[in-house]
Amino acid sequence: MSNYLELAQLPDGTIVLRRSDDHENPIVKIEFSGESKDFLQGQELNVAKEMIRAGIESVSGNVTDFDEFLESQKGNLSKKPVILH
Repeated sequence: MSNYLELAQLPDGTIVLRRSDDHENPIVKIEFSGESKDFLQGQELNVAKEMIRAGIESVSGNVTDFDEFLESQKGNLSKKPVILH
C-alpha cells in the first residue's frame, strides 16, 4: 500500500492534511469560523487546499509533490510549538 497525503474534512468541519496511513496525527489542521463558512458558501475544502499550496510554495518555491517536499524537509521540522503574534 502506498503512502500519500490526503486532504480531508472531518465530521466536525475541521479540514486536515494527513498521511493516508496515519489518520490520528494530521500534518495541518484548518478550522473556519462560522462567519467564514457563511462567506465561503461550501467552498472550505477548496480554500484550504489553496492555503496549504500557497504556504508550501512560499517557503520552497513551486511544489507539485507534497510528499516529496515533506520528506525533504523532515529534518528541518521542529517538534516544539511555535506561536506567532
